[in-house]
Amino acid sequence: MRIALCDDERKEVEKLHDLIENYALKKDYHINIECFTSGAELLARDRFDLYFLDFLMDEMDGLRLAQALNKKFGGAVTICYLTNYEDAAVQIINGQVYADGFLKKPVEPALLYEKLDKFYKSSFWGRLELRQGRSYRTVYARDIYYIEAKGKSSVAYYAVGEEMFTHMISEMEQKLADGKLFYRIHRSYIVNMMYVVSYDAKSVKLVNGVVLPLKARDFQKAYREYIFHRMP
Repeated sequence: MRIALCDDERKEVEKLHDLIENYALKKDYHINIECFTSGAELLARDRFDLYFLDFLMDEMDGLRLAQALNKKFGGAVTICYLTNYEDAAVQIINGQVYADGFLKKPVEPALLYEKLDKFYKSSFWGRLELRQGRSYRTVYARDIYYIEAKGKSSVAYYAVGEEMFTHMISEMEQKLADGKLFYRIHRSYIVNMMYVVSYDAKSVKLVNGVVLPLKARDFQKAYREYIFHRMP
C-alpha cells in the first residue's frame, strides 16, 4: 500500500510518517510512505492508494488539491483530511466536502490506526484483476462508473474511456460483492454508488449525465446503506 502525506508544515508530516511507520511494523504490513510539503509536488507524482491531506495549506488547500488529484487520475482517490479547524470537520461530515475520512490535529494514534485498518483492507478489495482475452489487467474499482453486459463479456465505463473484459456480468458482480460500492440495478448494468446523483422508480442518473434503467426493487435500501457506511 502506498500512502502520501501532504502538509505544508514539515514537522507535522514527519510526526504522521513515524506514527504510520510504527503501525506498519506492529501489523507486519508492507506500507510505503512518502511525504510532501506542497500540493504541486504531490500532483507531479503517480497515483497513491491513500492520501492524507492537510485541509488548510497556504499554496494549495486540501480541497483544491483533492479536486486536482481526482481530475488527474480520472476517478476518485482515497482521501483523509487532517485539520485542527472544527468548521472544516463539520463541512466534511455534512457532505459539503467529499472525504473518505478526517482526523483532527494533533492526530491521536488510536484514531489514526483505526482509520488505517479500514483503508488497508479496502485498498486490496479496491483492486481488481480482470481478464482481457489471454491477458490480465489490474484496475482500481473506484474508477469504474458503471459496468454493462455485452454478451459473454462486460464493458467498464470510466470518467474518460471504456474497456471490455472477458467476464460475464454475473462474474463481475461476484468480484465486486465484498463491498457496498457497487450494486446491480438491472440484469445488464452494475453501478458504482459513488457516482449516483439521483434516481427514481425507473432509472439511475450518474454524475457524468448517463441515465441507466433501474429494475432492482431494493435499490433505495442499498443506496441508503452505502451512504451510511461511507460517512467518515
